[in-house]
Amino acid sequence: MKRLSLQSRVLVCEMLTISLLFCPITAQSGDDAGDGFALRSQNPFLHIFGLPPLQSAVLTRPGETDFGLTLDIANHADAGTNARETFAIDGETYFVTLSWRHRISNRLELGVELPFVAHEEGVLDNAISNWHDIFGMSNSKRAGPSNQLGFRYARDGIVQYELNSPSAGIGDIQLSAALSVKEASNAGSTSVSLRSSIKLPSGDAEHLHGSGATDFSLGVYASDTYTLFGHGLDVSGFFGGLFLGNGKVLTDIQRNAVPFAGVAASWRPKERLGLVFQLYAQGAYFDSDLEELGGESIQLAAGLNYQPRRRSVSLKFAVVEDFSANATTDFGLHFAIESSRDR
Repeated sequence: MKRLSLQSRVLVCEMLTISLLFCPITAQSGDDAGDGFALRSQNPFLHIFGLPPLQSAVLTRPGETDFGLTLDIANHADAGTNARETFAIDGETYFVTLSWRHRISNRLELGVELPFVAHEEGVLDNAISNWHDIFGMSNSKRAGPSNQLGFRYARDGIVQYELNSPSAGIGDIQLSAALSVKEASNAGSTSVSLRSSIKLPSGDAEHLHGSGATDFSLGVYASDTYTLFGHGLDVSGFFGGLFLGNGKVLTDIQRNAVPFAGVAASWRPKERLGLVFQLYAQGAYFDSDLEELGGESIQLAAGLNYQPRRRSVSLKFAVVEDFSANATTDFGLHFAIESSRDR
């Protein structure tokens, strides 16, 4: 099967997003339309930039505050080489992120994300190899030593970056703003918003906790609610651009702008249980002929969203895999506790 280019995938996501604006088949107005997992690229050389996590077009309720606490575990196992470059990543990265969003006016929402990042040797290599064997997935990237830490990139025989000892610290803080263009109502369930963010250089670039620069993003988000087999189906799509400052990591080959797009769907077979599936695609961040560093990043996540009875929170879990893109983390786990809009 011929693989679609990133431009084609972004175009598909844009078309899906735009179709949500005009599709007349809606089931109900829903606060949680398109509510997926707050994930971004977890490649150790890419997470340092200001890519916004996947978000819904639905803003917080007027005058209310939403919070989120997430734990992401990303297992790295990849390598590439050509006539000029060598690249290898092995180990695990742990992300703990505290997020806060508040609706300050009828149409405006402000937010902040405070991340903590830790790079370690890891413990999951053998378990992931067994997981891939069970589902018939390739383990070709996992031929090297197990549970070791090593991030390395060399060009023309000169090492440009290397990390082989564990590190931990605050990541780059991200400030966000969302402007509601259209809100779900009794007359329809479509929501549309503009979301922007500014990422501040608060993380240590030397240890890949941040990029050492300020980044800016802007995107269009649309969400809608449908019915599938008599149960609610929340769908969202989005596309936008990320504009990078002059960072301190592989500065000579860093690009200035990266497109991004994605889709997410949550089907609720039970009142308080949702099955969630999402794709998130980004363009290349570096001018490198190695796909593992200079290629597109396409991340697949699938999991559950559970809302305990008489609780105002959602509990989320997802398995994260790469999707035909070498610059994507090979395997990841996502855990989250978030404010629930179903209150």
